[in-house]
Amino acid sequence: MDDRIKKPYEFDLQKLFETIGNKETDFDSFVNYQFAADMKKISTISELDFILKNLKEWLVKGISRSREMGKYCNMVLVTWFVMMLCCSTAWATSFEDDFQVESEAQNDMLAYVQSTFPHRFGIDLQAGDYVRYETADHHSQREEPELCSLEVTKRIANVATIKEEFEGNILYYRIDLQSNTLLEYWGYDEDGIEQRPLLLSSSEVESRMLNMKSQNGKSSNPNLPEGIAKPVFSSLAQRENFSLGRSSLNCLVRAIDVPVVEGITPDFRQAVQELTKVYFSEAVPKLLPAKLMAAYLDNPEVFDGNAGLVKQSKYQINDFHRSDR
Repeated sequence: MDDRIKKPYEFDLQKLFETIGNKETDFDSFVNYQFAADMKKISTISELDFILKNLKEWLVKGISRSREMGKYCNMVLVTWFVMMLCCSTAWATSFEDDFQVESEAQNDMLAYVQSTFPHRFGIDLQAGDYVRYETADHHSQREEPELCSLEVTKRIANVATIKEEFEGNILYYRIDLQSNTLLEYWGYDEDGIEQRPLLLSSSEVESRMLNMKSQNGKSSNPNLPEGIAKPVFSSLAQRENFSLGRSSLNCLVRAIDVPVVEGITPDFRQAVQELTKVYFSEAVPKLLPAKLMAAYLDNPEVFDGNAGLVKQSKYQINDFHRSDR
């Protein structure tokens, strides 16, 4: 995702990829973990600029009051000029470095969007399809849950336009549903600034995602039994009901399938299954939030099929509408 989602500072993939025991992801920290450090740099530059400006004013006043200090003031003014030149050069270099970091972060986020979108939308979407989710942030002290909504605003032939809103951001996706191709991606950030990036080539998307996943592998949990190479989701035999207002949704449930290996107790397998359950219903349009996908980069199989998301550990459906097919 690029700066439409958050200001695009360099991010730490440790923030994105968490261990199998806790698949929830603090995506805001993933994008913005360096914000405080960057603000400190900006503050330092601003303070230095303020000091130098006041020094110049003081010198000018001093010259007008005492001509005999002329030589001394000229020397200081030259020193001030050299300091300004050095600071400007350093600032320009820092700005160039920050721009490069920001550009890389934007492209990594765009690669994430392009890589995950094929798993996010149903093939039979119609104009008017709508979902709204509540998000439970377990790391926040907010009393009210955040809301995230997605809506199909238009469909002409096989091309659909989808609008997503969350945390003050508005994103648009224009998609060929038949070929499952992202044709265009644009939107507005929380400041109302329009962003319309050029899509990356498939080779660049693949390269950037491989790099992300390789770093994810380095952060794997060393305490997991050797028999578990990576988590795999599978459908449970029993469907479960989910209450939404006065109605009830009969849901397909998928969860991590923990293999039977030495050291894994039935209680542990049951606990993992409960913690990782994801609920789906064919009555709900398949419109999945962008931020949701970060926790499932290694497990796209959990979203196979055309059923819409009802509930998982962080997202829970709040309202939906399915247009007539």
